Amino acid sequence: MIDRHSQQNFDQAILLELVNQYYRVQVDTLQQLSSATGKLIYQVGLTDGTGWILRLAPAHDQAMLGELGQLLRFFEEVSYPAERVIPTTEGVMFITVGDRTLCMTTYLTGTPLDYSPTSFALLGTALGRLHALKPALTYTPPKAGMLPAGELAFARQQLTSIEHAVPHDALTQYQWLDTALASITYGSDLPVTLIHNDCHPANVLLSSPGQATLLDWEGAGMGPPSIDVGFLLTNCDGKVPWDPITSTSSQAEDALIRAAIEGYCLHHCLTPVDLDFLPDAIRFRSLVFGTGSFVQAIKRHENTAFSQQWWRRYASAEEIAEKARMYF
Repeated sequence: MIDRHSQQNFDQAILLELVNQYYRVQVDTLQQLSSATGKLIYQVGLTDGTGWILRLAPAHDQAMLGELGQLLRFFEEVSYPAERVIPTTEGVMFITVGDRTLCMTTYLTGTPLDYSPTSFALLGTALGRLHALKPALTYTPPKAGMLPAGELAFARQQLTSIEHAVPHDALTQYQWLDTALASITYGSDLPVTLIHNDCHPANVLLSSPGQATLLDWEGAGMGPPSIDVGFLLTNCDGKVPWDPITSTSSQAEDALIRAAIEGYCLHHCLTPVDLDFLPDAIRFRSLVFGTGSFVQAIKRHENTAFSQQWWRRYASAEEIAEKARMYF
């Protein structure tokens, strides 16, 4: 039975048996894909040369896969480019066997996004088109994950947990982080759209000429569109989160920001209240990341100096937002 296997050491022979049983296909290869978040994701190669993606989650996370399946079904109904759910032979979106739930989708092929204005215009277009979608009456998207209220509350909880362990020479940093976390607005009262919520170049493929396709929809849902736009614009510096930032020129970064916004505005536009929230939408994730890094450094008795990548992105929020206002 599946429940005798841990998430880390899931028996691939059992997976092959289940795929054959519930999808009636012949599998040629089954390869686990690397995941920084520990997700169990497999690339399934079929004998006819096509490929699928298999996701596994603990049975208690069945709702998460169900929400993902409903979202991808909605995208199929409105012809929005994304993975497509592959139903089982019984016509259901996912199955639960033992302590695991399985969901199968198509495997998207394409080339990684490069850091050119043309590619960022296509990415902006895909994002604007997403924000312009109107979910049908039969589909109510969940609230997006990783929104400011929850993320900042978690960061403050982490920071408070090491309050009495902070050495004297790190107190100034601790106090600065505490003040910064309290100063960011949540945007909870803003109008919401369907957002991706992890929109950066590594989550995009150029799937066909003239089309960028977003990947990794697990955190998608309803939220302020500034969240997506802010995260995209802060990643115009030439690196995906959270790679060390190199010496991207201001002119090159500006060209990517402008291209992304021009593509975005083909389908959607941020309102004045969205633009007012944009600086905090840009900086909150960097601050949460920086707080987590500081907390871990305190716990491990390591150097607590603020890392260059998150600090640069936090500090550039106003400048990026001002450019965005000009282009919008």
